[in-house]
Amino acid sequence: MASSLFRFAVIADSHVNPSEQDNISPFESHRLTNERLRHTVAMLNTLAPDFVVHVGDMIHPVPEAVSYPQAVRQFRDTMAELACPVHLVPGNHDVGDKQADYVPAGAIRPEYVELYSRHFGEHFYGFDRQGCHFAVINTSLINSGLPQEREQAAWLEADLAAHAGQRIFLFMHYPPFVATRDEHGHYDNIDEPGRSWLLDLVARYQVAAAFTGHVHNFFLNRHGDTNFYLMPSTAFVRADYSETLHVGQPPEHENGRNDVAKLGVMVVDVHEETFVARFLRSFGGGQGLAAAQRDWPRLPPSAGELPAPGVELRHGWTVLYDIPYSSMLDEFRRKRARNDYPILALWEMGVRRLRVPLDDLLDAASRARMEAVAEQGCRFAVFHFGWPDEAALDIVRQHRHLLDGLELILRWPPAPDLEARLAAAGERAGVPLVLSRFWNASGESRDGKQIKLLVDHGFTVDDELPATAQVDGLVFRIARDICAREGIARAAAAAEGRGLRAQVHVRLADDSPAQAQYDEWRNTCRVLETALCSHFHRGHRIFLDTLGDVDRGYFPRTGLIDRRGNPRLAGQALRNLNGALSELPPVRTLDWHESADGVLGVARAGDAVLLLPLTAEPGRAWREAIPDLADGCQGYRLDLGTGAQATVPAQAGGSFHCDAGEPALWVLRPVP
Repeated sequence: MASSLFRFAVIADSHVNPSEQDNISPFESHRLTNERLRHTVAMLNTLAPDFVVHVGDMIHPVPEAVSYPQAVRQFRDTMAELACPVHLVPGNHDVGDKQADYVPAGAIRPEYVELYSRHFGEHFYGFDRQGCHFAVINTSLINSGLPQEREQAAWLEADLAAHAGQRIFLFMHYPPFVATRDEHGHYDNIDEPGRSWLLDLVARYQVAAAFTGHVHNFFLNRHGDTNFYLMPSTAFVRADYSETLHVGQPPEHENGRNDVAKLGVMVVDVHEETFVARFLRSFGGGQGLAAAQRDWPRLPPSAGELPAPGVELRHGWTVLYDIPYSSMLDEFRRKRARNDYPILALWEMGVRRLRVPLDDLLDAASRARMEAVAEQGCRFAVFHFGWPDEAALDIVRQHRHLLDGLELILRWPPAPDLEARLAAAGERAGVPLVLSRFWNASGESRDGKQIKLLVDHGFTVDDELPATAQVDGLVFRIARDICAREGIARAAAAAEGRGLRAQVHVRLADDSPAQAQYDEWRNTCRVLETALCSHFHRGHRIFLDTLGDVDRGYFPRTGLIDRRGNPRLAGQALRNLNGALSELPPVRTLDWHESADGVLGVARAGDAVLLLPLTAEPGRAWREAIPDLADGCQGYRLDLGTGAQATVPAQAGGSFHCDAGEPALWVLRPVP
């Protein structure tokens, strides 16, 4: 993708305290909000945006608090270190809550608007940058009945009309809705009738994107052609939404509030025809600046094609959860929300392809979520057992812009009319067909052993593969006890021998439903091995099974993210490997060296030699010398766990020695 026209960043809900000593919250982590904003500013200076937009709740004291001016001074002192302009959006802590009987603090009043204007400046306004328009509004005013509400409404309608046809970015504090357009009013959304008024304007003027704060968690919503990005905080997590995770929180998380992996900033690169948004985790700064994630510009799917492995979405990813009424902010009605952290993790890992059941596409609500994710550049491989009916195939055709293909899982041996039925299904569906073989315990088992009460699917390279011209690819299953690199290579060769592509499913789970695979180091090595193969075998589709941890039910294993939606070592390493490879030419050769220390992947991309040591256990170094790899080369070593980079000197004698036992990628180039 060409370089961007400009870059901006969005941050939210810094909740600055009046002083370092003040703790005006019952939570101990609230003492860290000022320091976390300082860390965020340092992170932003490294990312070098052209400007930053803060979408509200700059400070924690509400307007009636006597400490309000003192907190403003703390905020301004910290933001003075920012190396670019900052545009501010009023939040409810800055200008008063929205006008509703059920809110916990004082609602917006004219004197609060005047107080905000005196300390922060304009509370609704617009500005321009290289053909794009940016509009800031005060959502506490909406439905307030104040004179300023009418002023803002008239201004916004005129402002959007004046910039019709341009790309417009909208910034506000309260989101119009958290889960669904028709949800009832609660603490975290804009009530009617203001909600419909605002959404109608957004749709009428085809706003490119809207960024909101207030919820302190990531949610993605779509209205018309506009994505709403509900922003995480730089300071703390709203713990009520931890109910979407359905997993216990460790004591240091303060019941979810101090889950620092969910803190960070949004960086947006604006290009001629599109924009690319990415979330970078700050981890609250507790691990120092090295903890801030490196900016890999090619990682999000909206940045274009990347031959990263796809993932299996086994867990429900479109489910609406009831958030318990809490005696804190919403005491009298339930509100609903999704867990959108898996989506966030997919974007930051560079994943473009997602495998889901055809049922997801057939369900209107799930299909709407697929639309939102596909708009960002992802595509879905949908699968179905047996033959879909004509109505289902018609829906596939209508929504083929979302799909990478339709996978049919059939009993074997197939009926004699297989060719004719595949041809008819392919013509009606209008998408590539991929064929998979169903397995169960009846008859001959997959590997010569008796298997009971299990079903599975996928060909093995030792099967007699079907010779059909009516499909684009075949599904191959790589069991846990099969080396991923060997299984992928053999599957790719078998498919190519028939003029087809391979769709390879690499399992992280054991073949026994009772045997756990919780060895995070071994799982990480398997993920990295699969990812490097995916970048080499670019014409095929490789999927990791699965995205999230399975810690209950059958086939327990760790995945790329944990049950809280936070990246595991495997997910963080996959992110950094994909990011590093996205900055290099395509991988053109790939070889593997084995020793007692583990396995070393050796790839060549342009003039770079890439070395991926996957040692047998964490902390173990690759000690065996590999000659003729590093002669006259120098480069860098990338820690795949953190993204930190260190220079690597030229290797004496042309032999490679790895002296570190954590997941790392060594990138070597000839010395001029």
